[in-house]
Amino acid sequence: MAYLLGIPLLVGLAILQSSLLGSFRFIDGRPDLVLLAVIGWALAGGKTEAMVWGLIGGSLLDMFSELPFGSSAIILILVAYLVSLYEGRVWEAHLLMPLGITLLGSLAYHFWFLAVLFLMGRTIDLNFALGRVILPSLFLNVILALPASQLLIGLRRRLFPPELEI
Repeated sequence: MAYLLGIPLLVGLAILQSSLLGSFRFIDGRPDLVLLAVIGWALAGGKTEAMVWGLIGGSLLDMFSELPFGSSAIILILVAYLVSLYEGRVWEAHLLMPLGITLLGSLAYHFWFLAVLFLMGRTIDLNFALGRVILPSLFLNVILALPASQLLIGLRRRLFPPELEI
């Protein structure tokens, strides 16, 4: 059931992220909607599904980018795995924990792409990349982290209600 919902959601988010949000930028950064969906689903407790969402969403993003195929999928699967180590206990622990997790996941996501670009032989101006692309993207991801996670946690609870003991 999570995959039937996840695939159309990820297709829509990948298209939105690659097309429409490409023109609406904050400085030169933009929110990473597929990353936020994968992190939100992993925070909701869908460990295996979040990794599959990372594979599907990363593959979709790779089809719309000029990066090597699989580079987005690898980092999204890794971020989903690392976030899923908390297995849904994050919200009970502290309200600000999802913000920190999104910040760390976004940092890993963007530094992975810097490494991929470096390995492809592209010259990278680190000051420009950090100041005009990565930091604004991190800001937007953190701003959108709570609403995205709350939406996905609510959706997961509706799809998979907790079992009650009598």
